[in-house]
Amino acid sequence: MSQQNNRPLSGIRVLDFTAFVAGPYCTRLMADLGADVIKVEPPHGDLLRAVSPIHREHSTYFGQLNLGKRSLSIDLKKPNALEVVTHLAAQSDVLVENFRPGVMERFGLGYLSLSEQRPDLVYCSISGYGQTGPAASEPAFAPLIHATSGFDFAMRDYQEGTPPPSRGRPVAADVLGSLHALAAINAALFRRERTGQGERIDIALIECIQSLLPFEFQRAQIDKPGRIVPIYSPIKTQDGYILVMPVTQKNFESLALALDHDEWLTDPRFSDASERIKNWTTLWAMIEDWARQHNSVECEAALLPSGCPYGRYRTIAEAMGQPQVKARNGIVEVSDAVGNFKVPNTPLRFQRASYGVGTKVPSLGQHNRDTLAEWLDMDDDAIRALEAEGALHAD
Repeated sequence: MSQQNNRPLSGIRVLDFTAFVAGPYCTRLMADLGADVIKVEPPHGDLLRAVSPIHREHSTYFGQLNLGKRSLSIDLKKPNALEVVTHLAAQSDVLVENFRPGVMERFGLGYLSLSEQRPDLVYCSISGYGQTGPAASEPAFAPLIHATSGFDFAMRDYQEGTPPPSRGRPVAADVLGSLHALAAINAALFRRERTGQGERIDIALIECIQSLLPFEFQRAQIDKPGRIVPIYSPIKTQDGYILVMPVTQKNFESLALALDHDEWLTDPRFSDASERIKNWTTLWAMIEDWARQHNSVECEAALLPSGCPYGRYRTIAEAMGQPQVKARNGIVEVSDAVGNFKVPNTPLRFQRASYGVGTKVPSLGQHNRDTLAEWLDMDDDAIRALEAEGALHAD
């Protein structure tokens, strides 16, 4: 059995109507698992193709999120294009879309329409606020979800004083939405194997991001304002920062010995977890005083044998070169039309099944002919007719 055929989703056909991050990362992971993913793009392509970082006019940001897929660029406003896409949906096991609710229905590509011709279709919609409710039609990107879900204020509460919510580009809501969608799709495919029935999946980013905050969610309901909670803050060293997390009693005892502060073990202020919480500021100041006398490598050397959880703050570039990352082949080299670049390998690892991130980024419309010929048995004359009317586009 070839490595591709030995992947968990080998033989599964996915029609991908997604753009930006939340949808594309979900379908990228499905491609990692062996699914045949056809990314349906308008003539101008996924807007992320033009978003930096740009390497020789190609977005490596787009590339990382769309590796291993095939690109079909088709203009749904052309007379015969919609019929072609409808036929492709009839040949699909899974359809994933992340338009605003109602857009797919207006094209005649909603779940009710497509499931009539393919009753076992697994149809997954990813949106900011879900397919129902008063906010369903509101536009949403990850930073908006971080703001409206309580996530940004929850993170602000861990800072000193009351600064404004922090700025940044991370797309936690999108990634969580991708992962929840992948889990739901795979569960639906498993159920389909037993029942023969398809499924309609509704993933809301706001619900995904709120699931990331179990402690903060419960604290908002139960804790009294101002209650002291242990904050594991960055600790300044002579040349950087470290983080230690003495969560358990054993962790704390190991930390005290590693820092040559045996007296902490008999200090009543630190005798158990509740006392340490009461005196957390004092304890943390003493740890910071120790760290200021050493560089980060020296701190790491002292903490490594202790067993107390710790970490040295690294840049992304530094983290890419860690021995642990290299040992697990965590970074791989891939390519697009203009050259090579590096991406994280797929986090989905198996002992028996094959796995791995795709190594090629599809150019816009690169697989127009292959897709139509393989999925629909369309001959050259029919494909040329679509090209002549401007329904198909390729770089």
